[in-house]
Amino acid sequence: NTQDMSAATILAEAYGESANLYTDVLKVSSDATPSQLRKAYYKLCLKYHPDKQSPNLPNDEKELAKKKFQAISLAYTILSDAEKRKEYDETGDLYDDDEDLPGSKEGMKQWTDYFDAVFPKVTTADIDAFEVKYKCSDEEEKDVLKYYAHFKGDLNKMVECVMLSSDADKERWLKDYINPAIEKGDVEDYKDKIKKTIGSAPSK
Repeated sequence: NTQDMSAATILAEAYGESANLYTDVLKVSSDATPSQLRKAYYKLCLKYHPDKQSPNLPNDEKELAKKKFQAISLAYTILSDAEKRKEYDETGDLYDDDEDLPGSKEGMKQWTDYFDAVFPKVTTADIDAFEVKYKCSDEEEKDVLKYYAHFKGDLNKMVECVMLSSDADKERWLKDYINPAIEKGDVEDYKDKIKKTIGSAPSK
């Protein structure tokens, strides 16, 4: 079971000791359907894929993104397998009774080999294709309006939450999604907040 111990290590390094595969890693509820799991996995791959990280990122941030990417792949591998998912749901563990087994090098190697095999499956071309499909889609509109209501019109916070977005998307969101929804009465008009946050977000 050393392979599973290594799984726990990967998870702990990326998300903390008691991270939950559903809520902490894949950001879904524990009753998520297989298609919701797949979508969540894909969205997070977009965010943490090693090839999608900015070259200017400090090395420790790149390293953390890589660990998160591994943990996301791991969580998806477990939860997309009905039997492993059932075991995880029942015990909350990634392993059986061998909790005190140290993660051996052999186990780590198995995971490294596994990740090397998995990573090429989500290519940057897949991600770009997904991005093209997502922009201007019904799904994006739903996300934008959800976060618009949640953040009461704070476009900067929305950019942090709507996937694949940047300051450049704010005008388009207003024109295509937010203003029509305000006119229809579907959402409130937070015009002061919009005015304050329509420009570029202050750099952190």
